[in-house]
Amino acid sequence: MPSNPELSNDMQPRAVATAYAPLLENMHTQEVMQWVAERFGNRAGLSCSFGGPGGMILAHMASLCEPKIPVLFIDTDFLFPETYTLMKEVKRDWGLVVRTRRAALSPQEQSERHGPRLWERQPDLCCHLRKVEPMKALLQGVDCWVTGLRRDQSATRANTQLLEAHTLEDGREILKVNPLVAWTRKDVWAYIHEHHVPYNRLLDEGFTSLGCTHCTARATGTDERAGRWKGSAKTECGLHTFTRS
Repeated sequence: MPSNPELSNDMQPRAVATAYAPLLENMHTQEVMQWVAERFGNRAGLSCSFGGPGGMILAHMASLCEPKIPVLFIDTDFLFPETYTLMKEVKRDWGLVVRTRRAALSPQEQSERHGPRLWERQPDLCCHLRKVEPMKALLQGVDCWVTGLRRDQSATRANTQLLEAHTLEDGREILKVNPLVAWTRKDVWAYIHEHHVPYNRLLDEGFTSLGCTHCTARATGTDERAGRWKGSAKTECGLHTFTRS
């Protein structure tokens, strides 16, 4: 694996992104994951929803790393049963540490405070409460955030880079690593089938991207996220927009 003895472990995320990007961009994705594991250990975290195939690929690669990269899982309390089943199976079979976080408000408490079916009236607020706030809490324990973002997923992700420095609301910087950024949907499914990686079976039933039950529908076409918040202009839940790059 490429190395540079001039780069120290106490470098700030922005300096790491600048210095390492030319090296990592020429490496195999599994090597990028191993670099994360060796450099950050349990101060790294892979966000995986157990809904999309990309997250499953990275979870599979994380299980092959030494040390294994912990998984960050947000339980919105509104996920499909198949999502919970897959998470439990992967945790058991691959020996991964899964750090789970829920919203501060239970579904009932949210309904009492903000009114029923908030996801229909104010979907951005619902996502903020049930996804963004829990992710903020999970990221307090990491210096490196690994995601399954790909440029071909949607127009909003077209400029995503392999390594990015992001600033959290408290001013702390973390390194964001997107190992699959240059992959295509075809690449993703080729890996899934070649390595027999388990995936959410709802993806065989007309879904292309899975989130909460209330805001996910079957979809067709080239836009992988077309089934999310179908019929509205909303395209992102906020997980990848609340930090500053």
